[in-house]
Amino acid sequence: MDFKKQTYAIQVSQFIKKMIQEGKLSPGDPVKENDLATFLSISRAPIREALQILIQEGLIVSEPQKGKTIRVLSPKEIIDGYTLTSILEGEGIIMSLDKWTEEDNRDLLNILKRMENRSKEVIDITELAELDELFHNMLLSRCTNEQLVENARRFASNISKYLCHRYWKKSFDPSSFYSRHKKITDIFFTKEPEKIRKGIFNHYNELAVAISKLVEKNQIKTIN
Repeated sequence: MDFKKQTYAIQVSQFIKKMIQEGKLSPGDPVKENDLATFLSISRAPIREALQILIQEGLIVSEPQKGKTIRVLSPKEIIDGYTLTSILEGEGIIMSLDKWTEEDNRDLLNILKRMENRSKEVIDITELAELDELFHNMLLSRCTNEQLVENARRFASNISKYLCHRYWKKSFDPSSFYSRHKKITDIFFTKEPEKIRKGIFNHYNELAVAISKLVEKNQIKTIN
């Protein structure tokens, strides 16, 4: 195997993800192998592999005649994506409740406390993104179904971190962002499956609705 080539492909995929996150590549924008090869001064082979990785991850779509473009999510797809995330995350938490230790409980509370403290200092929720990821990763940390965990986090990341990042960061103010995670923590500590299932669903559904409304508003503004 050509490990150097494989490493290039991974690095290129991460580079493209960063461009999406920073708004340098927006949903609907074309992604051209030649342009990337020229810009990065590398051959087209690892770029082609990187694009295939991102197609599999759902960040890029490839269509006849149109070529490869950054995926555009409709409001329905946003809601569907977060619904799927909530189902996977909720079930992952429930199936691993008996594996949680007192140390795990303290770790979760520590992350929440850090989020509370930071929420009082920051201007918008982009500065809470790392703690948000830590929080949800912690909730799934005892789940041994790796595919479930991977897909739960991937669906959420595709929407929040990449394809709808500019809407995600406007969805809630820092104080509301913290209080929503505090609510999830309180529900988690009931250790009651139905409450956890419903709480996780409501958490992601609120976010999906907030982002969808911002997307719809932007679409109407663009048309007008």
